[in-house]
Amino acid sequence: MPYGGFVVKRGSSAVAALAFVIVASCGGSTPTTTGTTGATATNAVVATGTTASGAPSTAGASFGQILGSARTSEYKVTYKLSAAGAGEQSWYFKPPKARYDFSSNAGGQTSTVSIYALPDGTFMCFGGTGVAAQCIGMSGLDTALQQNPAALFQQSMFQHPEQVNAVLVETRQIAGQQAQCFDVKSALAATLGDGRVCYSAQGILLLQRFGAGGGALDMEATSLSTTVPDSDFTLPAKATIIGKP
Repeated sequence: MPYGGFVVKRGSSAVAALAFVIVASCGGSTPTTTGTTGATATNAVVATGTTASGAPSTAGASFGQILGSARTSEYKVTYKLSAAGAGEQSWYFKPPKARYDFSSNAGGQTSTVSIYALPDGTFMCFGGTGVAAQCIGMSGLDTALQQNPAALFQQSMFQHPEQVNAVLVETRQIAGQQAQCFDVKSALAATLGDGRVCYSAQGILLLQRFGAGGGALDMEATSLSTTVPDSDFTLPAKATIIGKP
């Protein structure tokens, strides 16, 4: 079967693990990114918060600053998925390195898919209960993240913050952190609809919630560390390129 520009042999245990984790983690939804500005957003979330003066806050500049901070922050954050399928995601950042783990458990069997964005390339690794780790090279991070709406939307906002309309609606405590929460409308998440995102002052995503029909996405941080060892970016197996000798 084709995936991310590579030809993967049918029946591969790696593909089975990938399909299992992605469906459980993301509810089968795949976002469509676009470079078009001014796209009409649907499924709008009504803002419930206000500024100190009592008027809705359109904190575009502040939101842009938060995204800027996220590019340089070092952290590991673990999220619980509350929408379709139980599971967890853990994101690791130590610029210029990043890693995204997706795990799910069914019948006592754990499956994990990890994406590594490293200076020498992007890699996807598979593992789980009774499965030896396997890693393959990918053509790029955007390709690797195509089946993960949460991580792809975050990456898209980094690349195109000008395409996001963010309104500050509330502050709250999440995973022991003070979080600023924004209702967002964006052409970057056409299939997800509008939603809510919450960030720490350091630009760490603490909550992401979208309610598009059939593809609800709801994840909230449960733990956070601002120290990430270099060993967390070591591939668990030698990487190969599928489809090449």
